[in-house]
Formats: sequence, C-alpha cells, structure tokens
Amino acid sequence: MRKILLIILTLVLFSAIAYLGYSILQKDKQAEIVQEQISQLPDFTLSDVEGNYHSLQRIAGNKSTLVVYFNSTCEICQMELNSLSKRIKEFEAYNLIFVTVEPPEEIKGFITELQLESRKNVHFLVDSEMEVAGYYGVKGVPALFIYDSTGNLVDSYTGPVKVDLILDKLKEGKESAL
Repeated sequence: MRKILLIILTLVLFSAIAYLGYSILQKDKQAEIVQEQISQLPDFTLSDVEGNYHSLQRIAGNKSTLVVYFNSTCEICQMELNSLSKRIKEFEAYNLIFVTVEPPEEIKGFITELQLESRKNVHFLVDSEMEVAGYYGVKGVPALFIYDSTGNLVDSYTGPVKVDLILDKLKEGKESAL
C-alpha cells in the first residue's frame, strides 16, 4: 500500500512540475508574440470622445508618437498625464495618443482638467472593445509605447516614466528616421 501511495505522489508531483514548466514557457511565448506585434504601430481605428473615428497610423503620420494606455481613475495615470500636460509645449513636434477603455462622458472632464482638449497633436481615443489593450498585452496602467516617425517601436514602459526620458525617446525616434 505504501508503495502505491509513493508512486501516486511521485506522479502527482511530476505532473505538477511539468505543468508549471509548460505554463512558464507559454507565458514567455505569449510575451514574445506581443513584443513582435507591437514592434510596429498597429492600425487600429478607434473613436474619439466626440464619436469620430481615427486610425492610429493616420494620427501618427510621419512623426514620432507616444501612445499611452490609461485610466482616468488611476492615481498613477493622473500623475503621469498631469506631468505630461505641464510640459505639453515640449511635445509639439510629436503626436500624443491617449487610449482608454472608459466611456467618453467619463473622461471629458479629465481632459479639460489637464487642459489638453485644444491641442492638435493630442488625441484621446476610446478602446471600447479592449482590442488595443489585448493587442499590446497591457497588464497595468499607464502603459506607454514610443514609436519613431516610421512606426517602429522605440521603447515601452508600464508605470510612471519621467517626462525627460519620454522626450529623449521621442527625439531619438525622430532622429533615427532621418
């Protein structure tokens, strides 16, 4: 009886270790797929807060572009977007695309509070179906993705990022395409 119990326990332990190893490999594989996907700016078409539809690639055009996935109720997102808005003049040579899953009526006040509603290079888009979040593999907000003027990923971050670093990466993206 002890022998059978020992064999069963050994099989269960071996199976658990095999499953964990498989899970880790699958997560690594998924991360690689996402990294490959986002290496080029995707061409999602999303609505803005007024209900007009825009293509990410069309907005980006031939400028370095910052894509920020955020939630207006997230304190870290609020701090990050507030930091960007305070130095918005330094971003005039770049496109800024802010994407959220929140309904437009919930973020309009947030946009006004940041004083970003009239900036031609600043766009707020709604990912109502969470397509962009899934495509980018967003696991936390804010999630930032910096693309050069040809749509190649320069760098990506999750969490707060210093404005100077963002500006340096956008500038790097602008220069790499020259």
